[in-house]
Amino acid sequence: METKRWRVVMLMAASLGLSGCALFLVGAGVAGGYAISKDAVQNVLDLPKEHVYDHALAVAKEMGMVALEDRAHGHIKAEIQDVNVTITVKPLTKKTVQLVVQGRNDFLMPKVDVAQEVYTKILERL
Repeated sequence: METKRWRVVMLMAASLGLSGCALFLVGAGVAGGYAISKDAVQNVLDLPKEHVYDHALAVAKEMGMVALEDRAHGHIKAEIQDVNVTITVKPLTKKTVQLVVQGRNDFLMPKVDVAQEVYTKILERL
């Protein structure tokens, strides 16, 4: 089982590297890790959309000021540590969602460190 997971992770990493994509895999999650780009952290979670959205919203309110709550579309926009953070909870199946946390400053420069901090706090609550 562990060998199969390792092969999947290596295959994904190789395909990302060959495609020129800026993503790389870290940690351990549902698909072998979560992806980090220059401004976002994302993962696929085996949890209901409402559950993930509620905890993401609570974290956003604790860490900063929420500017937009759109439960129907799974979007949250907040200002956290002077960074514009966008949290998206997108349903993939009935029991699986994609969680994306993106961070950019006022000059649209990537702030992945803040996005990763918010993402980590959301996962701690789940």
